[in-house]
Amino acid sequence: MAINLFDANFYRTLYPDLTRAGITTDDQLRQHFVNAGANEGRQFSRFADLNYYAASYLDLTKAGLTKPQLFSHMETFSLGEKRRQGLVFNASYYAAVNPDLKQANLTDEQLTQHYQSNGLREGRTASEFFNPRVYLDANADLRAAFGNNFESAEQHFVNYGYREGRIAATPVAPASDPGNITNVSYDLGSLRTRPTLNDFVGTPDPEDYYSFNLDRPSNLNLTLNGLSNNATLKLFADVNLNNAIEPGEELNSVSGSSSNPASINRNLAQGRYYVDVVTGSPTTNTSYSLSLAATTIPTTTASDPGNEPGTALNIDVLAGTRNYQDFVGTVDRQDFYRFVLNNTLNNFNLSVGGVNDPLVANVYGDSNNNGILDPGEFLASTTATSSSVGSLARSLGAGTYFVEIATSRIINTSYNLTLTATT
Repeated sequence: MAINLFDANFYRTLYPDLTRAGITTDDQLRQHFVNAGANEGRQFSRFADLNYYAASYLDLTKAGLTKPQLFSHMETFSLGEKRRQGLVFNASYYAAVNPDLKQANLTDEQLTQHYQSNGLREGRTASEFFNPRVYLDANADLRAAFGNNFESAEQHFVNYGYREGRIAATPVAPASDPGNITNVSYDLGSLRTRPTLNDFVGTPDPEDYYSFNLDRPSNLNLTLNGLSNNATLKLFADVNLNNAIEPGEELNSVSGSSSNPASINRNLAQGRYYVDVVTGSPTTNTSYSLSLAATTIPTTTASDPGNEPGTALNIDVLAGTRNYQDFVGTVDRQDFYRFVLNNTLNNFNLSVGGVNDPLVANVYGDSNNNGILDPGEFLASTTATSSSVGSLARSLGAGTYFVEIATSRIINTSYNLTLTATT
C-alpha cells in the first residue's frame, strides 16, 4: 500500500533556500528531497520522521537501508506493516479514538490523509504519545504562545517538547489488544516519551506483550500498578532482532499485587525490547496500568565504538591521557578502541570503572598491522565491578593496539575508560 507522505507545501515553507534556487514545483521539491534532502536531514512532513522511523525499526537499519530507501519503504510498506511513521500519528490509534472516522471505515491511507489535511488542525488525537489539547492545557507557556493553534503545538512537541520531558498525553488504552506472543506485540516504536497504557489480562487473555526500541543507552523505568489481582511484569531483550524470545533474553521478572506495584528499573543498551504483562494464575483477572519511561545515559564518545576491530573508535596516536564514557549491554556487548604508539618504549596505563555490573577490558597488540585480532595478539586483561576499578600497567613498544570492553549477554552498564601513554 503506497502513499505519498511528502508534504510539498511544508517542505517549500520550511526551506526558502530551495525557492531561491529555483526549486519550486511539487515535483521538483520531492525530487530534491529524494536526491539530497533526505541525506541532509531535512524534514519532509509535519508528522512523519525518517530518523524516528530508523530508530523504531532496527531491522531496516540492520538491512543497510539508506535514508532515501527508508523514505521509499515508509511510503510503500509502513501502513500495510503497521509501522509507526512518527511520534504524533498512528493510523490504528487515530481510528480507535475518533469514532466518526472509524464509522466512516476509512483506510489507513485515508486516515493518514485526513490527519494531514484536517485532523491536526482540528486538534484530534492521533497517537498514544501526543494529544494536542492536553499538551496546551498542561503547558501554560505554550498556551500563551500558541493559543489553540494545534499545528504549532505539534511542531513544538516534535522539535522540543518530547526532549524536554513535557506532559503531552494522559494515560490511554492501546488502540488494539496487545498480542500474547512477541510477533503480535503492541509496537510502541522508539521510546521517546513516557506513555501510560491501561488494559486488562485474564482468563481468555493471560498475557499482553509490548515492544519498543531504545536508540541510545538509557535508564528504563517500568511500573505496573492499578492491579486488582496478582500479575507479573517481565522484560526481555531481542538480542538478535528476530522478534522472538530465546533462552538468555529474559532480563527481569517482578510480581505485583493490588497493594504492591511491580517495577523494574535498570540501565539498557540501545536495542529492541519486550515487556510482558502476565496474569498471576490461569484464573486471575485484572486491569492494569503500565508506565514506561526511558532517560538517556550520557556518553562522551563521538560515535558508539564498534563491536569489532574493523569498526573500532579510532583514537589515532595516544599521547598523554584520554577519557571516555560509554555503555555496553544486551545488544551491544563489545566496544573496541584503536590507538597507535609512536615511541619505541611507552608506559601504558588503563583503568575502567563507574560500572554497575561486571565487565572486562582486554588489550591486544596488532603485531602484523592487519586490523584484526590474530592468535597470540592478546596482551593483558582487567575486570571492573561495582565495588572495584579495573586497572593495568605495562610497557608497550611502537605499534597499533586495540582495547576491548566486553560484557555478558544480559549485563548492561555504563563505564568510564581512561587510557594513558607516556615515554
